Amino acid sequence: MPSRLLRPLWALPLLLSLACKDSDSLSARNQEQRYQAKMNEGHALLNENQPELAARAFSAASGLAPDRTEPLVQLSEAQRRAGNSGAAILALKQAMTLNPSEAPDIKRRLAERYERDGLIRQAIAVLLELRDADQLRDPEILRLAHLQTMQGQHEEAFKTLERIQKERPDDLDAKVVEAEILLAKGEEVLAAKLMDRLLEEQPGLTSARVLRARYFLRNGYAEYAEQDLSRIPPEDALRPEYVALRVGVLTELDRRADAEKLLAQAVEQNPRNADLLARLAELRWEAGNKVEAQRLVEQALKAQSDSARALYVRGLMHESSGNAQLAKEDYGFALTENSRFAPALSRLWRLQARAAQDDAAVASLERLLALGEATLEEKVALADLYARTRTKPEQGLKLIAEALKQDARNEEYLEIQKELKNNLPRKKAAGPLIMRGGRR
Repeated sequence: MPSRLLRPLWALPLLLSLACKDSDSLSARNQEQRYQAKMNEGHALLNENQPELAARAFSAASGLAPDRTEPLVQLSEAQRRAGNSGAAILALKQAMTLNPSEAPDIKRRLAERYERDGLIRQAIAVLLELRDADQLRDPEILRLAHLQTMQGQHEEAFKTLERIQKERPDDLDAKVVEAEILLAKGEEVLAAKLMDRLLEEQPGLTSARVLRARYFLRNGYAEYAEQDLSRIPPEDALRPEYVALRVGVLTELDRRADAEKLLAQAVEQNPRNADLLARLAELRWEAGNKVEAQRLVEQALKAQSDSARALYVRGLMHESSGNAQLAKEDYGFALTENSRFAPALSRLWRLQARAAQDDAAVASLERLLALGEATLEEKVALADLYARTRTKPEQGLKLIAEALKQDARNEEYLEIQKELKNNLPRKKAAGPLIMRGGRR
């Protein structure tokens, strides 16, 4: 028999170690393959428009690679498409904790997610973190300044815009945001001149067209607003803020069916956007579809319990049902959430005026005027209240003069102007007082 060579005893542990390493490598390769398979499955399901199943695949991939951000980012996208915005936001927050170097990009996604859901304050908070860490790119700086303007944070918006203005004073996009801030502050003449100049220089500047459309709509020129909005590229047409503006224009032009169709499309893309849901509820309520309208407003409040728009629409429902007190409460809740929410102020002053609460109605109208949101009708109503309460005749005359520029022969306007002039303080006689009388 051939003799066998015996391995030295010291080699046995080494062989066992090599065997374990081979086993570990094989296990790691298998896990990586399973991870890639789940990621591929998730992408394929997303492409087939099956976001719920895609979310399961990405969730499984995340379990296989708990230290990677990519499956969580994709999970967030799948949850977003499935209409589960809360889970989408949670997935992004989890991804942020895994890799600090990727956190800024994930925060940008989170801010965008908040904005699409109408959670503007949360979006601002995330973008401010990035701004203060000097991690915002120019488009995001402009976006932050725009959102701050929407929330009435005018000085903060100027502060955000400052970096671009210092580096590039003639930047067109920054000029648009500057015009927006001026418009929000009530400096309409300056804002209008700036908008017109920008569109002369760059007719295809979408942001300037949208801003001018908002200006036209506010001042009663819905047809001009529609012309500007018609120039928006198709890929931007369903962005929530553009949809809201176009719906306002279509409603003003009495094209409610078109407005409802547009909102339905936007809600399908943004099923948790409380503002869009509430707008659709309002149109359905006005069309007489009350059951569907109530369902939609409840859905909006479920998505965002403090949505000013949803609270306002619920107030409208109470008001049209004859319950003025509940309507006032809901309008008040909406204004507590957003003190700049013009639609609630616009309904509230009317209820106050009907209840002969003139001082309260004046206060509400003055808030609308200060916000730059008062319509011509509301400016006339404020001038009329000044005339009836014999207060602030000078301010009232300025308001009625604006109305008379639109309709110089309007008898109502002329009567208010006459009453305001009668309320002006009488001028004191100039010079020394001369006493006249007979001799004694």
